[in-house]
Amino acid sequence: MILHGIPAEGGRTVRIPTIARIDADVLREGETVDVNGTLGVLHIDGVEEVGVVTSFLERSDGRILLLERSEKVGSFQGHWAGVSGFLESASPLEQAFREILEETGLTANDLELRSEGAPVLSRDGSHVFVVHPYRFRASRTDVRLDWEHTRAEWVDPSEIGRRPTVPKLDRAWESVAAAPPKG
Repeated sequence: MILHGIPAEGGRTVRIPTIARIDADVLREGETVDVNGTLGVLHIDGVEEVGVVTSFLERSDGRILLLERSEKVGSFQGHWAGVSGFLESASPLEQAFREILEETGLTANDLELRSEGAPVLSRDGSHVFVVHPYRFRASRTDVRLDWEHTRAEWVDPSEIGRRPTVPKLDRAWESVAAAPPKG
């Protein structure tokens, strides 16, 4: 398949089908892309895949925790995010629990896994971030921030669209909101 950009009709962008749930904005004109439809994967020459977890903590009233990233982090300083981190451990879920503990002080005993969303892909230069999103119900709402964040706010999920956020935070939320409940 050769993709030569997104065609325009009458001055508006026309939506094109996605490949293996990959948004067209992950692809760049002129790149060589190998697609394996059987496995549902693709490879882009010169682009590194980076695993990331993003967890949304939810209170009993439906409000979710957003964290403002500090100036000390390597990317997206001043942007709002869920509890996030690079995938380092054996499984994305294990990494999610580790990040939540490090960034908020909440333990696995304070959390109930509500849903696991389909991965969301986000492109930044020569990296494609594979975001593994989770949604947890938090029994405690008093969080202790580490150096990665300057503020924490419990907000209505619609607030995601009104704030400067890390790329595709809205898509990660949509993914966990649409996922079937666990347990």
